[in-house]
Amino acid sequence: MIRKIFLLVGLTLVAFSSYGQDEREFLDNRILYTKYYIADFFNDTTKWAWEADVVYRRQSELGQSDFWSEPLRISIRPWIAYQFTKLTRVSLNPIGMFYSAPRFPQESDLDRPFERELRTTLQINNYAYYGRFNFTHRLRFESRWRGIDNEEGATHNWRVRYRMRTRIPLNTDYFYTNNTYYISQYSEIHVEFGRDYGTNYFSQNRNYIGLGYRFWEWTRLELGYIYQLNTRGNNRQIDVSRGPMFYLFIDILSKNKRRYNYSF
Repeated sequence: MIRKIFLLVGLTLVAFSSYGQDEREFLDNRILYTKYYIADFFNDTTKWAWEADVVYRRQSELGQSDFWSEPLRISIRPWIAYQFTKLTRVSLNPIGMFYSAPRFPQESDLDRPFERELRTTLQINNYAYYGRFNFTHRLRFESRWRGIDNEEGATHNWRVRYRMRTRIPLNTDYFYTNNTYYISQYSEIHVEFGRDYGTNYFSQNRNYIGLGYRFWEWTRLELGYIYQLNTRGNNRQIDVSRGPMFYLFIDILSKNKRRYNYSF
């Protein structure tokens, strides 16, 4: 069944990428993505945990290569999570605040306003191991209230995101060993829909590869490169965003070896 689902998604994406390809315009935009994440159990006996993340992004302007030139996004999200098994965690972000600029690959984008957004997110993480390979399936369901400062009121839509991540330790046989260097790679698709949404349902695809280092057993740094496609509302223009990405994970939960064999 799972193989059939992946096959259907793959065929749909191929059809989507092929349709009208000769009419599409690809807009180049250089970016810098950073993410800071911390999490821990509430105590040593519970399966309940708290999480928090801050995202900060910058971008270039009008096709320039300076990815620090302009702001792109800042967001803050608190989470509450429940660890159902050692390999499955469900997290809820009741309300997250996002402040985003439009992307600036062309001059007409300079007149587009910044946007404040409130978002509620349900997230499911499931982990798997094959030898030294560490895999994570992440599924997110998002309810988005965009443009909350608009005079005519906010618009609402739904988004579903699926990410497949692979982490491969280089100098050890186990990803959760202290002083481990590792390769991290993921690909993620975004599907959006709703009464207030347009027709660019396959709105986004992200692809990332990076090198990470685990220290203190429960803290990790990653530095990599992200390549992202964002389909605009006219379904003809596609923002191609690319540039460095930096992660800092403080996953204090990983100190609890009795229950914890995975990481954020």
